[in-house]
Formats: sequence, structure tokens, C-alpha cells
Amino acid sequence: MSTEIIYQDGSMSEFHDGGGSSHHGGLAIERMRLITAKSALTIYIKYQGKMQLTRNGAQNAIANVIEPLTGKTYKRSMKGKQEALDDCVELLQRLENNTVRYTEEES
Repeated sequence: MSTEIIYQDGSMSEFHDGGGSSHHGGLAIERMRLITAKSALTIYIKYQGKMQLTRNGAQNAIANVIEPLTGKTYKRSMKGKQEALDDCVELLQRLENNTVRYTEEES
């Protein structure tokens, strides 16, 4: 069984039952960037800055993914990172609410 998700711009993500996925087009790639940014910020906040996905991962996620999409500038404090995470979750929710999902049974 596989699931295909089609985004507003016609881009597509395909998720395979045995694991793995493929992403083609603008919004599909942007969704993956947002998921990665969300993970980086979640880990940073959970461990109070003592653990990160990569060196400067949380700050890079804010500067390279979230700030360009929201147009906001976030503080480097924990409160600023929490605000960026909240905005990231909201962006992901908006993106996922405007998709069409198809699930195919493989025989």
C-alpha cells in the first residue's frame, strides 16, 4: 500500500508501505524542510539547548526555513525559538490542510 499526497501547486509526495518516501515539486519539498526545522527546534527546546540535530541546527532552521516564510525575525532566546516552533507547526498545519490524499492498495 502506498499513499500519495498532492499539494496545491501540483507537487507530490509518495509514502511507501515498507518505508521510504519520495517528494517532487515546490510545496512537497517545502513541507520536508518544515518537518526538519520542527525536529531541530523540538529537540533544542526539549533538551534546553544541550542537544541539537546538528551544530547550530535550531538557529539555522530559523534563519533558513522559518524566517523567510513568515517574514519575522526571531530572538535567539529560548522564547524566540519556541515562537519559531509555534509558527513552524502552524505553517505545516496550513500546508497539510490543503492537500489531497490517495491511498492505493497493492496486490
